[in-house]
Amino acid sequence: MRNFFSALTLILLISTVSYAQTSVSPNSNGSEGAPVVPVVNPNAGEFKWVEETHDFGTISQGTPVKNKFEFTNMGKEPIIVSNVQKTCGCTVTEWTKEPVMPGQVGYVTAEFNAAKEGPFTKAITVQSDAKTPSVKLYFKGTVQKTEQTGGVPEQNTIFNSGGN
Repeated sequence: MRNFFSALTLILLISTVSYAQTSVSPNSNGSEGAPVVPVVNPNAGEFKWVEETHDFGTISQGTPVKNKFEFTNMGKEPIIVSNVQKTCGCTVTEWTKEPVMPGQVGYVTAEFNAAKEGPFTKAITVQSDAKTPSVKLYFKGTVQKTEQTGGVPEQNTIFNSGGN
């Protein structure tokens, strides 16, 4: 019985070592264990942004503001913007949907709803097939509380009329 458990342990040990060695896969150049590095297309589109950070300055609370981030494709192939991720529900984005050809201009628009008082810095992430496939753009500013003026005039009721 003791030999049986020793043999079983030996078989498990050998099969574990064999399995661990077969799970290593060589990369494209044939060397085992080396990390696979993605190949970058040297002709891929290349962003040249007019600005990567926009400062709205001081804006009024409750007033949405919008900025259009423009870029020129400096590469040899078109740029296709596949998605623009935002960091909060207070931002609405829009972007050039068709391929931006070399030398042409595209855009990403960010509209911010200035609801909360105080300074803010927000980011949007542009995803594309360009040489730099993920680019962060920023916008910032300070939301100033607006004073309520004009409101609805108070109406006299039986509860607040001064006559009774």
